[in-house]
Amino acid sequence: MASLRSSGQATQTSRSAFSHTASSLTPEIFLKLPLGLAILSIEDPKDIKSYRVVDVNPAAAHLAGSALEGLRGRTLAEFPNLLESPLVTQWLDAVDASEPEQLAQHFRGDQRIGSRVYSVKVFPLSGDCMGVAFEDVTDHRLAEQILSEAEHTGSPIQDIQEYALFQLDPDGCVVSWNAGAQRLKGYLAEDIIGKHLSVFYPRDAVMRSQPQQMLADASRHGHSEDEGWRIRKDGSRFWANVVITALRDPSGALRGFVKLTRDVTERREKEVTLTKAKELLQQHVEQRTAVLAQVNHELRSEIAERRRAEDQLKASRDQLRALAARLQTVREEERKSVAREIHDELGQACTAIKMDLALIGRRASQRQTRLRSKVGSAMQLVDEMIATLRRISSELRPRTLDDLGLPDALEWQAQEFESRTGIRCRLTLPQHPFTLDPERSTAVFRIFQESLTNVARHSHATRVDARLETNTNQLSFEVHDNGCGLDADTAKARKSLGLVGMQERALLLNGELRIAGVPGRGTTLTLRIPLPA
Repeated sequence: MASLRSSGQATQTSRSAFSHTASSLTPEIFLKLPLGLAILSIEDPKDIKSYRVVDVNPAAAHLAGSALEGLRGRTLAEFPNLLESPLVTQWLDAVDASEPEQLAQHFRGDQRIGSRVYSVKVFPLSGDCMGVAFEDVTDHRLAEQILSEAEHTGSPIQDIQEYALFQLDPDGCVVSWNAGAQRLKGYLAEDIIGKHLSVFYPRDAVMRSQPQQMLADASRHGHSEDEGWRIRKDGSRFWANVVITALRDPSGALRGFVKLTRDVTERREKEVTLTKAKELLQQHVEQRTAVLAQVNHELRSEIAERRRAEDQLKASRDQLRALAARLQTVREEERKSVAREIHDELGQACTAIKMDLALIGRRASQRQTRLRSKVGSAMQLVDEMIATLRRISSELRPRTLDDLGLPDALEWQAQEFESRTGIRCRLTLPQHPFTLDPERSTAVFRIFQESLTNVARHSHATRVDARLETNTNQLSFEVHDNGCGLDADTAKARKSLGLVGMQERALLLNGELRIAGVPGRGTTLTLRIPLPA
């Protein structure tokens, strides 16, 4: 055991300069350092629980079996099992003494640190910080424990059966062989003693001088650890965890090595299986990702195509709406022109005919009763024709709308509807006078005309109430009847051209037309049109 302690002291000596340079480590060295390193902030020197982990390097997280995020920012109060360890009091002593301290202690793990034996080096740093460097020496301590028990009980290593443990001379040849090694590797003591440890290594490892490198590392650092394939006597292979510890006499001279070997093939197979499962899962994820990417690309293409189709449809709809607006304008202009021609030209012609007939009637003698009768009949026909021409002219384009404005035109239309159908029609107009541009006036008037036509045809109503309201930015017009009630969905299903025409007139002016019917209680038509500033 004295020789093992000497090797530990050599390891400590080889790292004694670490504390002097830890504060000047570059980030690259800190990240790549194979030795676990944690930097702790000392918030209250007398309260170990307040010490906070400022940073850890990846090697420390790997040795602790935790993630970097699981350690950074934690106070030691979050590691209760660590606080119960004798390590912490020794940490405080090292900080108080401002000198590095080499410690080794078995730590019973918790949810963030695995249960292992750690060799720990504590050293103070500037800025109220301390550094903790550590490494996992579980297998090395196991070898020390086995040797210690063998020395304490006086039993030779050869009698130990739980582990494959044997000694080597300084050149690496086997000088002792225990029962555990015989059970694991198949060699009898007389078959293996005197042979070099390279007999346990595969040919490619021997070609790389791996056995000699393991011995050199153990001699330099006190111990070395490795995992890899090893060969039994029958040629079969197993995955081994190997720890080689240097043995030195009190003067420090190398007198050999002790080698601890464990069969971890089952663990290795599980790791390989897990790795393959992860690879298969990764391949599956990559395949699924590729499929999803392809589907996503196809969906994007389809969405883009639909958007193009929607844009084209919208453009076509806008063009059709513009065409409809143009047709409405042309139609109104033609109606106005035809109504004016009928009213002026034909009306004047009929008036002239009537005047001529009246003249003929006055000049006819009393004896010309037949002629006078014909003249009277002709004048009556002319009067009827003039009335018909006025009615046709008014239906085409009421002159009241152009000459007197929308309110008077609506009143005329309400009176005309009531006299023609017998349905009572009441119209409410704004108290204050207002003016409206011809385009909006025509739209409101035509919608009122169409709504009254629908009332006369379908509603079986006895009363119609209409209300026109205006404010600074909007015109509102409502027509309500007490008929059977029109269902808007049913009207749409019938594809009523009258309703479509009213909707289009409202949309052309950026307005809104709503029709709401209640069975047995009538129908309400509401028109809202924005007004120019």
